[in-house]
Amino acid sequence: MNSFLAKISGRQIIEMSRSEINPSLEVIKMGEKLVLNSSNANYSFGGLHRVFQKVFKKIHLSDRNMEDVLILGFGAGSILAIMQEELGLRCHFTAVEIDPEVIRLGRAYFDIDRYDRLQLIEADAATFMKENKGSFDLIIVDVYIDFEVPESCETTNFVNDLQRGLNPGGMVLFNKLVYNYHAKQSARELMNKFNMLDGDARMIKVKENVVNRIIVYET
Repeated sequence: MNSFLAKISGRQIIEMSRSEINPSLEVIKMGEKLVLNSSNANYSFGGLHRVFQKVFKKIHLSDRNMEDVLILGFGAGSILAIMQEELGLRCHFTAVEIDPEVIRLGRAYFDIDRYDRLQLIEADAATFMKENKGSFDLIIVDVYIDFEVPESCETTNFVNDLQRGLNPGGMVLFNKLVYNYHAKQSARELMNKFNMLDGDARMIKVKENVVNRIIVYET
């Protein structure tokens, strides 16, 4: 019965896993495509992939002059795949992923080692930014445990660390999933923190199953 349902839905579970950070991880084949999911959210190559495709188009990312990009919350490499393989951007990418099991699944099923300009670091995003000495033209924050952004990544200190890590003229893209009233209020509070910084901040709404609010901050 399970194989029959998988056949008619086009959905096949390739591997189920878990870690101390993520109690449920699934690599799923949807048609001819593999996606990585947690219990309640897509981590890579599903709805999240489409969200960032739309965001990058809205902000004309391919027209920006960038050399160094930081991705906080790498997952299985969805954001990097869009930037390097779909948009043809030849930047140097530093990526931070906290969960070693997500990295393992990324290597086993999504060939993340194929990227020749990637430095992948296993670390907590907030700790990485606190200790960061580098600077970037673009910082993308897509840090989630299931469908929640860790509290440590919504603090004033973290937002200040993001600003400190930007080159002049740099940009932050912060993905915030809005699925209920509390999440909506949380997004507003986070936006207020960016509005306190020197520079320009705005919010882009993208709907893909649920609403994602992407904070765009530029120095």
